[in-house]
Amino acid sequence: MNLLVIALYLTAVLALGWLCRRGSHTADGHFLAGRAMGTLPIGISIMVTSFSAINYIAIPEEIGAHGLYVVASFPVFFLAAYPIARWWMPFFHRLNCTTAYQFLEQRYDRRVRTLAALLFLLWRLVWMAVALFISGKMLAAITHQTPLLMTAVCGLVATLYATIGGMRAIMWTDVLQAAVIALGFLILIPLLASSLPLPLLDTLRDSGRLRPLLPPDPQFLSPDPTIRITLWSALLGTLTAFMARYGADQVVMQRYFTAKSLRDAQRGIWLNAAISVLTLTLLAVLALLLHAWAINQQAIAPNAPTPKGFALQQLARLLAQLPPGLPGLIAAGILAATMSSIDSGINACAATIATDLQRHAARPPRAQLITLSIGLLVTLVACLAIPPLHQHNSIFAIINKLVNGLGSPLLAIILLARFSSPRLTNPTGILVGATLGLLASCAISLLVHPLALHYYAVANLVVTLLACLAASACLPTQNRR
Repeated sequence: MNLLVIALYLTAVLALGWLCRRGSHTADGHFLAGRAMGTLPIGISIMVTSFSAINYIAIPEEIGAHGLYVVASFPVFFLAAYPIARWWMPFFHRLNCTTAYQFLEQRYDRRVRTLAALLFLLWRLVWMAVALFISGKMLAAITHQTPLLMTAVCGLVATLYATIGGMRAIMWTDVLQAAVIALGFLILIPLLASSLPLPLLDTLRDSGRLRPLLPPDPQFLSPDPTIRITLWSALLGTLTAFMARYGADQVVMQRYFTAKSLRDAQRGIWLNAAISVLTLTLLAVLALLLHAWAINQQAIAPNAPTPKGFALQQLARLLAQLPPGLPGLIAAGILAATMSSIDSGINACAATIATDLQRHAARPPRAQLITLSIGLLVTLVACLAIPPLHQHNSIFAIINKLVNGLGSPLLAIILLARFSSPRLTNPTGILVGATLGLLASCAISLLVHPLALHYYAVANLVVTLLACLAASACLPTQNRR
């Protein structure tokens, strides 16, 4: 029954992709949905694009092991939305571009545009592969299939409808997938809450899962940058990561370019902020309930640390106790969360290759062939390269140290191109500085310990900005426009 529910969901997604294929026969239609999307699909699509199976695992795993420290980063969605709506969107809307990196050739030269495109492709390839790998592991635990098989199924289905229907299919399936994700929360949270004995807060407080609120943790307000998570690292580090996501990431910015008007795009980013905070808050509640349920089931001692993979194990145990069909519906929600990220990433990477790495924009069927190739590559990396990395790191650590850290060099290029004076930066300086910044970012993310998790993105941004400014000063050249 569970496999049937999942199969029906996958069939519905593919059918919607087929129905939305009209209009994808041009490059503008395939990559930008004909620039005809409104506030609702834009806002929802931005949210589900950034929400994946990574969140289902990383946040419950983090809260189960350390408490509610991560919740301090949730309000940053609104902090990041203001500068994006106020300064980013009007600027790019006037350019009428396909990718976020086209203006870099006008500001500097084609070499810088190419470098930014390559940085984006590296960043998103790693992120998509991690999301796909985690989705495969979760679905394998629920369906009792092999992780390799479920990873391959997720990747191939997302690749197929992204190739067939283009951006219009992706954004409307995102709306469908958001509904499936919401339905999963509506089933799991009341089910868990009704099965737990009262007083629930006492159980969570005594287990330490309500820190830093109950009991209060004085170190949470400390400025010490070596503490794992503080209020300041959560706010500043997450703001940096979100500015990279919403201001330099083609996956998200491509949604702005699909808008039929600037106002629709601006409303979409604010709608995304509201939905994202609500969704992550529900996920945090689910994480607390899941931990309390595990204590009640005597799967873990109240004060014992939770091992890596604990959240996935307990979720699988919980779903095994549900009536047939319901686990399949929850699995469909997890599948929806990941596929909405993978399909968007595949299309954005294809748009970047077709627009930024070629002299002339690719037209279908060539654009569709690029989309298909990217999807197959991501699936291959998720199956073969990510499992060894996960053996030595939690998903939350991988995301904050490596994935978010890799976005900082790209954000540095966009910030300097958008706001710096031509006397401060030049093409050669940006090219050399951003390359050095990328190498330094990889070294910082992989080798620097201890550092607050959210500060890796900040450190990588500062290093890249300084490297670009220093290289521009040492290697002066005329800007080629």
